Amino acid sequence: MENYKIDHLVVGSKCLEAGTDYIENLLDLKLSPIGHHKKMGTHNRVLKLGGLYLEVIAIDPESNVKLKNTFFGLDNPFVKDIILSKPRLISFVVSSSSNVCSELYPKKTYIERSKYKWNFMRPNENILEKDVYPYSDIFPSIIHWLTPSPLEDMEKNFFNFERLEIELKENQIFYKDHLDSFKLNEKIVYKIRKNADDDLYPKIYGIVKNTKTGNELIIK
Repeated sequence: MENYKIDHLVVGSKCLEAGTDYIENLLDLKLSPIGHHKKMGTHNRVLKLGGLYLEVIAIDPESNVKLKNTFFGLDNPFVKDIILSKPRLISFVVSSSSNVCSELYPKKTYIERSKYKWNFMRPNENILEKDVYPYSDIFPSIIHWLTPSPLEDMEKNFFNFERLEIELKENQIFYKDHLDSFKLNEKIVYKIRKNADDDLYPKIYGIVKNTKTGNELIIK
C-alpha cells in the first residue's frame, strides 16, 4: 500500500529573484541559498514549513540545458506568459513511499541536486481535457525520494503549514476526486465557484501559520 503525503508547495516565477522577493516579503523570512537542477535547467530556493517545505523555482538563465518539458512546464510559453504573469503558488508535490506508474503518471525522471536524489513524475497532460484544465501541472506531481528528503536539513523557523484551500469550477470535480485518492493527512478545503472570473482554475492557496504570533498568511 502506498503512503502519500504533501512533500512541498511550489511557487513558480519567471525569475528566481522575483519569486524570492515575493515569499521573503510575505513571510519576513529569508529563503535558503540557491540550489540547481542541472538536468532540468532550473534553480530554486526552499523554506521549511513544519512537516513539509516551500520551493520557489524558476528557469536558470545561466543553464545551457535545452529546455523541453521541464518542471511544472516552466519553459512552456503559455505558462511563462499567463500562469507566471506574477510569482504565484502554481502546484504542490506529493511524496510516495515507492515509484508509481499510472495513466496519469506514466513516466519517471531521475533527478539529482547536490546530495539529494529522487524520481519525479509529472501529470500526463495528454489525458486531461485542455479546455477544463488549461494548466495540467496544477495537478500535483509525485516524488519518490531515493535519499532522505532535504526537509530535515532545512533551518527551523516559526512557520507551519496549516492547510490547502483549492477553488474549482463545477466541471473540475475530478481534481478533488484525484486528490482524495491519495488519502492525504494534510488538511485540504475545497470551494466550488459557479461563476469563475478566469480560465486558470483550479486555484491553490497555501495557508501557513506563524507559531510565534498566531497569525495565518496566505501563499497564493
